Amino acid sequence: MKQTDSELQIGVFAAGSGSNLYEYKVKLERIKSELVKFGLTQNQAKIYIYLGKYGSKTAPEVVKSLGMPRTETYFILNTLQNKGVVTAELSSPTRYTALPIEKAMATLINTEKENLEILAKQEKNITQLWGEVPTFAIETAEIKQDKLQTMEGTGQIYSKIKEMIRNAREQITVYGSEKDISRFYHAEIIEMMFNSLADARIIISPAMRMPEILNGVDKNKVRVIPDKGTNNQCFIIKDDDEVMLFLRNATHPSHSVFAMWSNSKSLNEPLRRLFEYSWEGSQSSY
Repeated sequence: MKQTDSELQIGVFAAGSGSNLYEYKVKLERIKSELVKFGLTQNQAKIYIYLGKYGSKTAPEVVKSLGMPRTETYFILNTLQNKGVVTAELSSPTRYTALPIEKAMATLINTEKENLEILAKQEKNITQLWGEVPTFAIETAEIKQDKLQTMEGTGQIYSKIKEMIRNAREQITVYGSEKDISRFYHAEIIEMMFNSLADARIIISPAMRMPEILNGVDKNKVRVIPDKGTNNQCFIIKDDDEVMLFLRNATHPSHSVFAMWSNSKSLNEPLRRLFEYSWEGSQSSY
C-alpha cells in the first residue's frame, strides 16, 4: 500500500480512519498495549515504536512528531536508555535509536527476571527480620471483621484471583466482558478455574457467542448476554466468602486496572444474586 507524502509527514500515530496508514496505526496500538505488559508506560512504548519505525531521531524531532511535552520527552528517552531498549549516538544534537524488537523484548524480559530474583532474596531477609521481632498484639474474643483491599495493576490483582481459585471449595464464578475474559485466559486464570475442584461458571456480557479462546471449555459452563450496554462490569466470586470487584476493568490499560477485594458477605450476597439472576436470563454460548 503506497502512502502519500502528506501522510508520511503526519505519521502513523496521527492517521485517521480514512488514511492508508490507519491499518498500521491499529496494529501499532496493539503492540503498544503489549509493551506496557513488559514494564513500559504508554508514552515510553509510543516513543520506542516511533524510533523503531521511523529510524534515529533527535529529541526535538520526537517532540515535534509526537506532540509530547519537551521535558517529558527528554526524561522518557533517558529512561529508555536506562532500560536498555534505546541507544544514544555521540553526536550533536544527540540522536536516539531503538533496539530491534527482538533484542528489546529480551532485554525487558531479563530485567523483569532480575527484579523478581532481587525481590525473592529480599523476601527471605524481611521474613527473617520479621521473625526476630515478637508480636505485641493481645488476643481478644472480638468478632471477625470484614476486610477490604484495593489493588491497581493486573499483576497483583491476578495474583489475588489465582489465590482465590486455589482456595475455592464449592464454586468460582466470573462475570465480565470479552476483553476481561481474554485477559483472564492469557493470564491462565480460566485454565485454573476449570482445573480446580470447584464448580466454575462464566457469564460474558456483552457478547453474542462464546469467544474462540474458550473452545476447549465445557459450553454448559459459559453463557452470554447479548446486551449492547456497557462493557465495564466485571467481578469474580469465590464460594460465599470472597469477591473481587473491578472498578476499572479491561477497558483500561493493564497497569491502570483497579479492583477491590473483600470477604464481606454483605458485598458477596448481592453480587451472587446478580450473577444467578443474570445466569438464568442469559443465553447458551453455543
